[in-house]
Amino acid sequence: MRSFVSTWKTSMSLIAPDEARALEPPAVEALASAASGARRPIGLAGRLLALTIGSVLVAFFVFYVTRISNYRENWLRDRLVVAQTATYLFSSNMPEPLPADLTRKVLGTVGAKMIMLHIRNQEILLTSSDAAVVPDYHFDLTNPSFFEGVEGAVATLFAPRGSTLLVEGPSPMGSDRVEIAIDQTPLIDSMWRISENYLTLSLGVLTAAVLVLWAALWHMVIRPVRRLTSSIIAFGEKPQDAIAIARPSRRDDEIGRAEAALAVMQGSLAHELSQRKRLAELGMAVARINHDLRNMLAAAQLISDRLATIPDPLAQRLAPQLVATLDRAIQFCQSTLTYGAAREAAPQRRRFDLREVVRQVVETAEATGAGAILYAIDIPPNFELLADPDHVRRVIENLSRNAAQALQSQGTCGERPPAIRFAAIRTSEGAALIEVSDSGPGFALEQAEKIFEPFHRTTREGGSGLGLAIAADLVARNGGSIALAQAEPDDFYCGARFLITLPTPEDARKPVRAVAQV
Repeated sequence: MRSFVSTWKTSMSLIAPDEARALEPPAVEALASAASGARRPIGLAGRLLALTIGSVLVAFFVFYVTRISNYRENWLRDRLVVAQTATYLFSSNMPEPLPADLTRKVLGTVGAKMIMLHIRNQEILLTSSDAAVVPDYHFDLTNPSFFEGVEGAVATLFAPRGSTLLVEGPSPMGSDRVEIAIDQTPLIDSMWRISENYLTLSLGVLTAAVLVLWAALWHMVIRPVRRLTSSIIAFGEKPQDAIAIARPSRRDDEIGRAEAALAVMQGSLAHELSQRKRLAELGMAVARINHDLRNMLAAAQLISDRLATIPDPLAQRLAPQLVATLDRAIQFCQSTLTYGAAREAAPQRRRFDLREVVRQVVETAEATGAGAILYAIDIPPNFELLADPDHVRRVIENLSRNAAQALQSQGTCGERPPAIRFAAIRTSEGAALIEVSDSGPGFALEQAEKIFEPFHRTTREGGSGLGLAIAADLVARNGGSIALAQAEPDDFYCGARFLITLPTPEDARKPVRAVAQV
């Protein structure tokens, strides 16, 4: 990871400082610091496991307290029924209170210390002693709420053995109310036995539920997320390695879409890094050969000075253009050597005649003997632009050169002769619309959005793939735009058709004669 970051910074030093700051990825630095830092003690898998176990435990706890509370209430209601039944059975045929020994038998049958029946205005009291029974706890079975039932169950579970509970509630057999005071020891033992059985069963169910949920989470969430994390880390270490690019699965959920988006992003970033690396290598190569190239251009300039003395009309016309071209090349090489990277100077905008610039470009192209290509200039006289004439000339030269190379290497469309046309009109908004078209094979539709990218070769294998990228950059620097338009198959110029929009001077913004096919 650290070697990748250092390699990135080294390559960025060969590009302009402003561009390097824009291209330096902060995510790479963050990923490097995260990889070198300490790991977290609990990862996503541990958190999901803890959440799963906690959720199941909460569900089982709620079920347990509900069940134990219902068991306690049912147990107490059964004691009320037994107490009332036993009291009716032994006291129905006896007009006087029960004897002490019979009272103890009734209380022993119920397991109570005191029984009181409220029948209309009459009370039947059974107690084993003359002293009043003082209960430790009290519970009303008339209409207990859920929380009252849970609170009573918890209190009974942790109550001391031998404590007394006073229970009252509506009579299940017709009397008004029943009250009994019982020893809680049998109830406590029964509730703890139920709790132990429930705990044993719950542990088995909990284990099975956690294993099933964990297996589902591992298969559907954790394993795909780990695969995404491993792919991101591997890609960060070797971003130009095609093996490190994520391979999306066939899932159609959120994780599947994340895998597909990550694969697209990594592929795009790998392509971008490859281009940036080539730019860095190109900058290094230019820096090495620039000094020798400048010496060669200086020698060529001396030869061009001698060429200007030849009494040949064609040589007299071409010599100034050759000198100007060599001057621009020497100045460009000097700026490259000075700054270590190809940086375009700010455009020097001024008024100039587009027709004259195009005429010079065509004259130079015809003098090079680049095949039997017909050049047509359909630009009105005194067609003025407000831009850098040197930049516009380079744009026209790049487009013209690309068209000539395509015509020479790939031929024409149909039976048409090789031809290149330059045309221009003014739009209703006052801007200049320039057309450069040819009768070559043109471009495929899938290339229309990529031809202006650096290193996208469109005309010949030996090319650098920078001509159209440089042309698009120069047009943008002068406040214009360039686009590839679709040519008509039946048109004479049925090949590539480039449309350039550039600003014009204020006093020149008036419509002129329209040129066909622009």
